[in-house]
This record gives sequence, C-alpha cells and structure tokens, in this order.
Amino acid sequence: MPDDTALPPDPDAAPERQLIELREEVLNVEKRREVYAHATVRRERRVRTEVVQLELVTEVLVITAAPGGPAVLVDGAALAPGETREIVLYRETALPGKEVVVTQEVHLGKDRHIRPYTADVELAYEELVVNQLPTEGDPP
Repeated sequence: MPDDTALPPDPDAAPERQLIELREEVLNVEKRREVYAHATVRRERRVRTEVVQLELVTEVLVITAAPGGPAVLVDGAALAPGETREIVLYRETALPGKEVVVTQEVHLGKDRHIRPYTADVELAYEELVVNQLPTEGDPP
C-alpha cells in the first residue's frame, strides 16, 4: 500500500510544513468462548426395601403354687396346688422408623486449565523513504 507523496518542486509553492502520517498495523487479539457442554447436578431419591430381623422380648412373671404351701392369690383368684399362672410384665414391639443421615459428602467445583497459545502474526508498517530527484542543472 505505497502512498507516494511528492513534494512540490517549487520551494516558494511549498508550505512551511507538510504532514505525512506513517501507519502500522497493531495486534488485536480477541478471545471467544466456545461452550462444549452444560452440566446439571441434582440429587435423585431412590427407594430400596430392607428386611428387618430382630428378636422381640416379652417378659413374664411365672407363678406356680407349690403343693402343701399357703394359698396364692393372683388377681383375686386362688391358685390350686401345682397350677401355674403367667403375668406379662412387659412386651417389646417393633416400631420401624426412619432417620435421615449423611452418608457421603460430594464436593463440586469448577477448575480452570490454562494452556499456552502461540501464533505468528505478520504486522505491516510504513517507513518514510526519501528519494532525491535530480533537478534541472544537477549533474547526473
């Protein structure tokens, strides 16, 4: 893109100063973000069935009237000799319940991996070149 600007040969016709702009290309690098994927993170509830096996205890008071002994009264009724009566003291029952506990912690985060990028870019610039032109009467 040469721009030949000739100065007028007549010094009286030339202005005192003439402005010539020298230009050059400067590097302008833009970055464009390309999205490769989107991620959605969510917790999903799953259900499983577990079989609970345990032993339930019933505790009873066992009363047996011994033969030839004094009379034994249970709930107002006399026991005959050798007769046995049981009174339930307590009985366990199963009450299945649920409790939410933390079983695992999952840490989520984003990380950035920086990679170097190198490219050669040619930039053009202008220089001022002055060629002296012979005037009339100058030896060649």
